[in-house]
Amino acid sequence: MTTAGRKPSLLRLAMAFVVLAISGYSPTSVADGKDDPPPGRIAFVRKGDIWGWKGGETERLVKDGAASDPRWSPTGRFILYVRAGVSYSDLIMRDLEDGTEQQLTHYGSDAQEGSSDYTNNTSWVIDPDWTASGLIGFASDATTDNSVILWLLQDPALSPEPAPSAQREDNIEGVSLAADGSLAAYTVRFHDKDGSNRTYVALRNLADGTSTVLVDKPGGAFDPAIAPDAQSIAVAIRGNDGATDIWLSDRNGKLTRVTTGAEASAPAWSPDSKWLAYMRMIDYRFEVWAVPREGTGFGEPRRLFRFKNLDPTSRISWTLS
Repeated sequence: MTTAGRKPSLLRLAMAFVVLAISGYSPTSVADGKDDPPPGRIAFVRKGDIWGWKGGETERLVKDGAASDPRWSPTGRFILYVRAGVSYSDLIMRDLEDGTEQQLTHYGSDAQEGSSDYTNNTSWVIDPDWTASGLIGFASDATTDNSVILWLLQDPALSPEPAPSAQREDNIEGVSLAADGSLAAYTVRFHDKDGSNRTYVALRNLADGTSTVLVDKPGGAFDPAIAPDAQSIAVAIRGNDGATDIWLSDRNGKLTRVTTGAEASAPAWSPDSKWLAYMRMIDYRFEVWAVPREGTGFGEPRRLFRFKNLDPTSRISWTLS
C-alpha cells in the first residue's frame, strides 16, 4: 500500500524533530518528580529507544533505534510498541523479563525496496493501545483503499481484524481503548470545506460499531485517553489563542478544563485513575508532567522529567505493576 494514510502523523513527527533540533536542549532530568513521586512506571521514547521512569529514576527498557508508541501490557511484563521500517511499520511485543520479542503484524514486503510491488504491499501501523482486558487496538492503512482505520487484536497469537464500524470515517490516529474493551476513542483527521486539515475526537461502541463525535473544536481536538472507569476521556484541545490544553470530557461531550496555557498534549491515566500525566512544551522543550485527581477536580501539577530527544508523538504509557 502507499504511505498516503501515514502522512499526517509523519508530519507531526517531523515538526517535533524540528522543535527539538532548534531548542539545543541538553539531556536534563528534573528533580521535581523525585519529591513524593507518583506510583508506578511510565514508558516513553527517546531517539528510537523505549525508556521507563519510576520514582524519579529512569532506565532504558528497549534498545531498538526505530521504536515508537510504547504501551504496557496489563501485567507490566511486556511492552507493545511500533517498529518502523522502510515505508512500513509493525507491532512488536517485547518480554521485559527474558528479552524475547514477538512480531504481531507483518506489513513489510519481500519485493525490492522502492519498486511499485514494494510500495503496493506495505502498510503502516500507528498508535496502539493495550487494555486491562487484554484487547489490543491500533490504526493502520492495511486496507484496499489505503484509508487508516481501527483494527483490533483479541490475542497476540491471533491475526488482527478491522473493528466493527457502522459508518465511514476519515483517517484516524491516537487510539485509546476502554479498560474492558467496550469503547474506543480516537482522533479523526479530515479535510474541512476550506481545504485545511482538522481533527476531532470520536467515541465508538465496539459492540455495534456506532460512533459519535465527542469533541470538535475549531482549533482541533486530539490525543484522547479513556479513563480506567470509562466515564471520562482526557483530550487535548487547541484553543482560539493557539495554546493547547488538556480537558476532561464526559461521554456526552461535556468539558471540564484540566490545564490552562500549558501547551499540553498526550494525556495518559494511571491505571487507578488517581493521576493524569501529559506532555508539555515549555520554551520549545518537551517535558512530562502529572496532576493528581482530587475529588471531582485535580490538584497541583508537578513536573516528572524532561530529556533531550523526548518523542512527543509516541505519547506515554503508565503501569502500576
